[in-house]
Amino acid sequence: MEEVLPRVKDNYQAALHHARERNWTTSRVYWRRFKEEAQDVHVATLFEFGLAWFNGHQYAEAADLFLQVTKLEPRDARGYNNLGLAFENAGKEEEAMRALEQGLQYEPEHHGLNYNYAKLLLDVPDMQGALRHLLRAAAADPSNCDILFYLGIVYRQLGRHTESSRAFEEVQRRRPDFVFKYINTDTNEFYHLFVQDERSLLNGLAGWQDETGCSPAMTTACQLRSLVLELRGKETTLEFIGDRQLDGRRMQRLTGYLKHSFAYGSTFYQSWLKVFQNQVLQEAVEHAKRNGKIYGVLGSSIGWHVFYGALTWQMRAKGWEILCSQVEIAKEAAARHLTEETSQFISFECLDALQADLSGIHILVLAFSRDVNLGALLNQKLADELAPGALVVSWSRILDVQPEFERAAVYKVAVSWSDSWGMYVYRRKES
Repeated sequence: MEEVLPRVKDNYQAALHHARERNWTTSRVYWRRFKEEAQDVHVATLFEFGLAWFNGHQYAEAADLFLQVTKLEPRDARGYNNLGLAFENAGKEEEAMRALEQGLQYEPEHHGLNYNYAKLLLDVPDMQGALRHLLRAAAADPSNCDILFYLGIVYRQLGRHTESSRAFEEVQRRRPDFVFKYINTDTNEFYHLFVQDERSLLNGLAGWQDETGCSPAMTTACQLRSLVLELRGKETTLEFIGDRQLDGRRMQRLTGYLKHSFAYGSTFYQSWLKVFQNQVLQEAVEHAKRNGKIYGVLGSSIGWHVFYGALTWQMRAKGWEILCSQVEIAKEAAARHLTEETSQFISFECLDALQADLSGIHILVLAFSRDVNLGALLNQKLADELAPGALVVSWSRILDVQPEFERAAVYKVAVSWSDSWGMYVYRRKES
């Protein structure tokens, strides 16, 4: 690699460019060349390069760079703050706390240090300690909506619901679209239009009339409509996102999975229909129904894909979700909106995807983000447990590397975080 890379005029800019493009090996080569020619590396250069690696989820390398920043500028809060964030995202919570504590010794009122330290205290959990540091952060930066949002979370956990509501209301007053940052819809400017299209589609399928409600002949579609409307409304509340943030942080600490493994997102019903009206999937549905097979969802969240499959096809559907609070929301929504007959098709289990029993699954939806290590383990699990001919629908191309699978179809559809996202259908090959 060293020999084939061209010589450039500015090795640092080349290293920075390739880091931002996530060409990590190339970036390392140019960084090494830069350090060999530079007598001293300026602290601002280290900081900028560290941010590029941090933003690319290369947290261990970013931590090394931010550690060098703190050695060159031992009283600069920003270095300790970013060092703490890099350690936290790398799953090194104790090192993260020590870095933030060291920074707080120099700048005890710094809003970023207090805010990030408070979030680590939530994971302990030390709610009173988290509250103290969040109040310090808010005093230093009273208009910061992230701080106010976490104040609402902590007050809610402490049972101080009036203060929690007040904090959430202040967030909404200052930034009405704040919630979209946490449900990954801030990257989809057409989210509201897709929600409207979804409602119109469900109204049509259910024979909905504002004066009379659903058509008596469309009971299953009516159940799906009421479920989707409730869940779509819930996903845009700060209370829901706050509880989910807290659960995700706790589970990240317990499992060691990367932060983005717990990211929230949802798929519009019209997008799901576009994929599942494919002939390959239609044939798989008929096969599953004839042979008593199951439609499964790993990362079922609050129930979206499970409800879509069970109610559209009237077939058995099961969802597995690692965050138990999400499973409870799905179960409670099912109890409110489904008839006893329909409920028999559906089940949810709070469980890590790696522990799910996939026997009997003929169609499997992978509805969650995965870090590389988790992805490799899950790929092998799918290869070992799914029968030949089973289909997997994934939001990523991660099964491309698994020789037991072949692509059967690819679609670009709207999801909560993008107006055009790839959905990949894989088939388990014959042994």
